[in-house]
Amino acid sequence: MSHAHDATTVLDKDAIGDARAAIHTLAWTHGITGARESIDTFVDAAARLSDAEAEFDHCDRLLIELGRRGLVSDEERFALHAAYLVQRARGL
Repeated sequence: MSHAHDATTVLDKDAIGDARAAIHTLAWTHGITGARESIDTFVDAAARLSDAEAEFDHCDRLLIELGRRGLVSDEERFALHAAYLVQRARGL
């Protein structure tokens, strides 16, 4: 089953509200768990070797998988991630 994506949809990070809940709801709706995949081990190793190590939390992994599966556009993923980072920085 293929999921068609409407590329005209644009998310405004200021209008998202609870970004964490939006990310979890999108993931749950599409059966995404955020579990680590085999490619994640490679990406972690490459990041360590390039001295660009980054730790991804559960919401980050959900967003990555939503993007990998083409369920959100790059613009939507970036808007959700920006809103999530603001929310996380505020301690919400």
